[in-house]
Amino acid sequence: MKLLDTTFLIDLLNGKIVLNKVEELEKNFKLFTTELNAFELFVGVFFLEQRKQKELMEKAAELLGRLEILNLDRKASMKAAEISANLIKKGKTIESNDCLIAGIALSNGIKSIVSRNEKHFKRIEGIKVEKY
Repeated sequence: MKLLDTTFLIDLLNGKIVLNKVEELEKNFKLFTTELNAFELFVGVFFLEQRKQKELMEKAAELLGRLEILNLDRKASMKAAEISANLIKKGKTIESNDCLIAGIALSNGIKSIVSRNEKHFKRIEGIKVEKY
């Protein structure tokens, strides 16, 4: 099981990663992302000019349709809060969204996140960051 982070999803939509990479991952792993990642992805799409929004919105919906989307529930919220508190105590604070994404992943048994955001996610105990 692997969770695809927003950086991967954005790079895929922007053509920096070929769709073959997703297909390669799908052959060997069940792929997930979170509603938070979907939110971050859509925020990026809405920053674009109107004519590009429609095209990328369709591509984003198609991409997300290939993945299992995990939601933030109470178990994930508690795990994310634990992650955040532990990082604050160590003086290694990261963005709340990253704590929430990691909390969702870990509470669903996912320990591997495919991301360029190694700087933040590597601070979280139990998460392995797979750079691409």
